[in-house]
Amino acid sequence: MSISQLDISSEHLAIVQHILRQLVPSCEVWAFGSRVKGSAKPFSDLDLVIMSQQPLSLALMASLHEAFCESDLPWKVDIVDWSTTSPEFRAVIDQQKVKVQAVVF
Repeated sequence: MSISQLDISSEHLAIVQHILRQLVPSCEVWAFGSRVKGSAKPFSDLDLVIMSQQPLSLALMASLHEAFCESDLPWKVDIVDWSTTSPEFRAVIDQQKVKVQAVVF
């Protein structure tokens, strides 16, 4: 799936990508859930999975949460840490996902 199929405006996508570049520039990030499947309601959350080899620190997870909460996004952003996700949930994510951020070096 391509990013154009993600059910958020280009303005909101720019905010999401800016926060991700600031806090997790070396991680690939994928969107999944209702905003990828096309079943989102206006205030449905955005589900993001951060593809990390090691578990994300609590401090980083808190920083991500705070940055998204303080942003101008009209909905909540839920962050999932791939490295701590069960194989069953990984399979659900893999069914429909859209790359939001490629690895930046």
